[in-house]
Amino acid sequence: MRLNPAKCSFDVQADKFLGFLLTHRGIAANPEKCQAIIDMRSPTSVKEV
Repeated sequence: MRLNPAKCSFDVQADKFLGFLLTHRGIAANPEKCQAIIDMRSPTSVKEV
C-alpha cells in the first residue's frame, strides 16, 4: 500500500469522512446532516406519511 502525501491529512483534531465526523474520541454523526433531519417539517396528512 502506498500513501499519497498530497491527499493525506496528519495531526488533525476532526475530519469529515463519508458523512460522518471522525474525531479522537471516535465516530459521530455529522451535525450538518442531523440538522437537516431536525429541520424537516412533520407530515400533516396521511398522504404525506
